[in-house]
Amino acid sequence: ELKSFISNLILNQSERRSELSSECVRRDVELHGRQISLVELPALFNTQLSEEEVMRQTHRCVSLCHPGVHVFIIIISDAPISNEDKAEMEKIQRIFSSRINKHIMILIKQNSEHQTEKLNEETQSVIESFGGRHHFIGPNTQVSVLMEKLEQMVEENNGVCFSTETLVEAQMEKL
Repeated sequence: ELKSFISNLILNQSERRSELSSECVRRDVELHGRQISLVELPALFNTQLSEEEVMRQTHRCVSLCHPGVHVFIIIISDAPISNEDKAEMEKIQRIFSSRINKHIMILIKQNSEHQTEKLNEETQSVIESFGGRHHFIGPNTQVSVLMEKLEQMVEENNGVCFSTETLVEAQMEKL
């Protein structure tokens, strides 16, 4: 549900998907004068999919963005990080390797009553393990500010994408 909330916020859409998708979903839109593709990966944790099927779906998702993915967005709630979020993030590291870190932006969804830019120690540690990039998002979030941060990441990476080739290389390193 968090993924759909954020993708709808970014794409300025109100459609809602209630079930967790086991397949990749790509949506294209022009946002702040830039053509973007938002690909929602299947849930990696709490899923009936085998590790092999998760890999196949992940490869397919990355291949939907030619020549590759500039930014992967991981979404967590503004609370002490849950065991489910930790497990999903560990799975992301296993699937993509640390090569993904320079392409990760962690969005922290805040509710309206509790908005602070402070992170608890455990959440901060997890964010640091993925390169340290994060952005708070809530009911009054300006998507333009998030887009500026994402553009800055692309510039810092000199436009280099995380491609299917990068994913295959990461998998080969494990063998």
